[in-house]
Amino acid sequence: MTQELEARTSERDKLLTTELVPEQVLPKVMTTFGLVATYVFIICWITGSSIMAAGGWTAIPMWVLGIATFLVPAAMAVAELGNLWPGEGGVYIWATRTMGETWGFIGGYLSWIPVVLNSASSPAIILQFLLLAFHAKLGLTLTIILQLVLLWAVVGLALAKLAANQRIMNTVFVVYWVLTAVIFISGVVYAVRHGSATPFTAHAALVPDFAGAGFLYGTVLLYLVGVETPYNMGAEFLSVRKSGPRMVVWGSVALVIIYLLTTLGTIMVLPSDQIDPVTGVIGMLGTAAPKGVMEVAAIVLACIVFVALMSYQVTYSRLIFVSGLERHLPRIFTHLNPRTRNPVTAVLIQGVLSSLLIVGLYSQSSMANVTVFLQGGLSIAWLISGFFFLIPVVIARRKYADRYANEQFWRIPGGSVGVWSTVVVGTLGTIGGIYYSFAKSWIHDVPDGTWMAWTGSIAVGMFALGGVVYIFGRRAAHKTSAEDALAHLAVLDLTKEETAK
Repeated sequence: MTQELEARTSERDKLLTTELVPEQVLPKVMTTFGLVATYVFIICWITGSSIMAAGGWTAIPMWVLGIATFLVPAAMAVAELGNLWPGEGGVYIWATRTMGETWGFIGGYLSWIPVVLNSASSPAIILQFLLLAFHAKLGLTLTIILQLVLLWAVVGLALAKLAANQRIMNTVFVVYWVLTAVIFISGVVYAVRHGSATPFTAHAALVPDFAGAGFLYGTVLLYLVGVETPYNMGAEFLSVRKSGPRMVVWGSVALVIIYLLTTLGTIMVLPSDQIDPVTGVIGMLGTAAPKGVMEVAAIVLACIVFVALMSYQVTYSRLIFVSGLERHLPRIFTHLNPRTRNPVTAVLIQGVLSSLLIVGLYSQSSMANVTVFLQGGLSIAWLISGFFFLIPVVIARRKYADRYANEQFWRIPGGSVGVWSTVVVGTLGTIGGIYYSFAKSWIHDVPDGTWMAWTGSIAVGMFALGGVVYIFGRRAAHKTSAEDALAHLAVLDLTKEETAK
C-alpha cells in the first residue's frame, strides 16, 4: 500500500516540460522592484479612472468593493499557487496540476487572450492622448495606420532583451508616480478654490450605487485583473518564493493608491457628463492646471501606456511559448532568439492578431467607443480565467496535502476557513464582474443592447479562436515527437554571465 501511494505521488509530481526547459534556457533577471513595476504596468491603467470618475463619487466605494471582493482574494490565491509551483506559465501550470491538461490549456488561453484585445485597444489610447496633447484630429484611415505603427513599434521593442525592457519599465514606473501626484494635487487645489465640480455627498462616497451605476463594478474588476500575469515568467524571477509575495503586496498597494488618487482628482475637476471615457483623467488638467501641463501630461501618459503595452507583449508571449513546449502548439512557437532569449514567434503572432482586430473593429465605429468595447470584451474573457486560479487553491490543498505539511512557503492564512473564504468571496466577485461587464454599458450614450452585442461578439470570437487553436494546434504539434520538438533548444546554453545581465 505504501509503495503504491509513493508511486502515485511520484507520478503526480513528475515535472512538466514547461517546469524543466525554461529553467535551463531563460535568464533570471526579474528583481523584486522590477516585478512590482511589471505588476503595476500590467494591472494599472489609469485611463480606467476616466470611466470610473464619470460615475461621480460612487466610484470610490466601488473601487473599495472591487479591491475587497476581487483584488485581495485573487492576490492571495496567486501568491500561494505561485509559491507552490514557481515555474514558467503561471495559470497553465496551476490548472494543469490541479484540474488536468485540458483545463490547463483553457485556463492558460483565457489568461493569454487579453493581450490580443489589449494590444488592439492600447494603440488607440496612445493615439488619443497624443491627439489631445497636440489638439489635433485625424481621418479614419490615418488613425488606423498610426495605430498599427504604434503596435509594431511596441512589438519591436518587446523583442529586445528582458533585462533591457526591465530597465525601461523601472524608470517609467517612477514617472507614473509623478504623473499621479500631478493629477491628484491639481484636483485638490481646484476643489479648494472652486469647489468640487461633482457635488460631494457622504452617501455617494460611502455606499455603492448598483442601481444607478452598477456598470462601475464591472469596470473596477477589469482594471484590477491581471494579478496572476507576472507568474507567466516564473522561471525568470531571481527568487519566486521571496519576490512573489512582496510583488503582490507592494504592487497591489501601489495600484490602489494610483487608481484612487487619479479618480479623485478627475471627480473634483470635471462634471460627470464632461469626462471623456478615455482621456478624461488627463483632460482635467486643462481646467485645473497651468497652461501646457495637460499637453505634457498627455504625452507622458502616452509613453507610459506604450511601455505598459510592451510589458504585456513580453509577459504574455511566455504563455504561447509554454503552449509550444507542452505541444498544444507547433514547434515554431517555442523558437527563442539565441541572443535575447525572447520567444520571437510568440511575440509576432500576438502582433498579427491584434493588427487584424484594429483593422476590423476600428473601421466600424468611433475610436473612443471601440476602445471601450474591446475593454469590455477583454474583461469578460479575463475574469473567467480567474476561476483557474481560485478553484485550484482548494484542489491543491487536498491533492497536495503532503507538500503543505512538509514544505515552507507562503500560503493563505487561516487554514481551510481562510482558503474557502478567499475562494467564495473571489468567485462571487468574479461572477458579479462578468455580469456587469456584459450586461451594463460602460458608455453613457451607448444602450445596453448595443453594448452587449459588441462585447458579447468580441468575447465569443475569442472563445471560438481558442477552440480552433486547441484542435488544430494540438493536431499539428503532435506530428512531431516530444524529443524533436525540443531539440532546437538544446543548443542554448545559459551561462551565469547571461543571467546577470
